[in-house]
Amino acid sequence: MLTATEPPTITVTAAPLEADISAKAGAYVRGVLPTPLYGQYARWADPICIRVVGLNDDVAARVAARVTAIAAEAAVPVGKPGFKPNLEVAFTTDAATTTRIITRKQPRQIARLNAVQREILLTAPLAVRWWHGFEVRDRDGQRAVPNGSAALMSAGSGGGPPLGSVLPVGPDTVMTDSRSSSLINSSIAVWATSAVVIVDVTLATGKSLDAVADYAALAALAPMKLPPPTPGVPSILALFTDGTADALSRWDRAFLAALYRIPMNRNGNRQRGDITARIAATMKP
Repeated sequence: MLTATEPPTITVTAAPLEADISAKAGAYVRGVLPTPLYGQYARWADPICIRVVGLNDDVAARVAARVTAIAAEAAVPVGKPGFKPNLEVAFTTDAATTTRIITRKQPRQIARLNAVQREILLTAPLAVRWWHGFEVRDRDGQRAVPNGSAALMSAGSGGGPPLGSVLPVGPDTVMTDSRSSSLINSSIAVWATSAVVIVDVTLATGKSLDAVADYAALAALAPMKLPPPTPGVPSILALFTDGTADALSRWDRAFLAALYRIPMNRNGNRQRGDITARIAATMKP
C-alpha cells in the first residue's frame, strides 16, 4: 500500500534591499561617531605602538596581537617593536579609580571633554572606557600652530598679512602654512596621536578575552562616543548590552576599513557620508 508523503517545506528569504543596507550603515555611523573636532573626524595616521598592562605576559601578548591584526586589516599603520607606546590597553579591577588617577596626573589628556563627557569617563560603571589624544596637522603632516600664533608673529611686518586677517576666532583656532582653494579639501587634518583604553575586569567578567580585545581594538582605532550606542546591526559594541556579540562583526570591519580609506582633510559631513557609502557598498549582498 502506498502512502502519500508531505512535500518538503521551502522557505524563501529575500536579500536585504540596498536602501535598507544604506539606512543601517547611516544609523551605525551617526550612532558611533563623536562630535567632530575642528569640523572633522579623527583617525590614526602615525604608526600605532601597543602596550597592554595588567595581565601576565602571555595573555597581554595575545591581546596585543589581536589588536594589531585588526589594525593591519583596516590599513592602520603599525609601528615596529620597540617604538614608544602610544596606545595603551590597561586591565584593572577598578577602571573608574584608575582613570581618575591617570587623568589627575595628566589632566590635559581629557581637557577637550565637556562636563558630561568627563563625568561619564570618570564615574560611569563601564566595562571598557577610553580617551584619545589629538593633533591638528597640515596636509603635509606638520603640526599646526595653536591660536594662530605663527601668523600673528609675522602680521604687519616685512610684508606680512594685515593683522585683521590673521586674528584667531576662538581658543581652538589653529594656523598652518598650508593653503587650499578647494571647496572640498581643507588645509588641516585631525590626527589621533594617542589612546588609553581601560578594561574593568570585574565588569567584564563572563566575556571572552578575545571578545574584549576586539571591543578595545574598535574603540582604540576609531575614536567614538563613550559609551557607544548599540547599533541596529551585528556589532561587537553589543558585547556588554544584549550579549549577542562575541567578535568583531562584518559591520565593524567595514566601518574601520571605511574610516581609514576616506581623505583626512575633508569636512566632517563629507567624511560621514563617504564612510556610510563605503560601508553600504561593502555590505551589499
